[in-house]
Amino acid sequence: MPESKLRIAPYCTDSTRQANPTRQERELDRLTGLSPAKTVSVSLKEFVPLIMDAAKTNRNWLEDFATDDVRIDADLYEVLLAYHHLRRQEAA
Repeated sequence: MPESKLRIAPYCTDSTRQANPTRQERELDRLTGLSPAKTVSVSLKEFVPLIMDAAKTNRNWLEDFATDDVRIDADLYEVLLAYHHLRRQEAA
């Protein structure tokens, strides 16, 4: 007799589902704001060239993230503000 390929899955109750939500449930929770967005840390050395290339080549997917917030260190933010001010003065 051939071996059966059927497997018995454990019964999933509401409490089990809440303890182990599926990927789809987690994504729905994230989209509706019920759970925090997933984040990762990357170095500027890795991040900036990719963003610059995407902007230079007009990648449409970049527009999808145009309103997203990006977390940066406060000291980098101050440097960027100073640089922006300097560039505006040079243009005037």
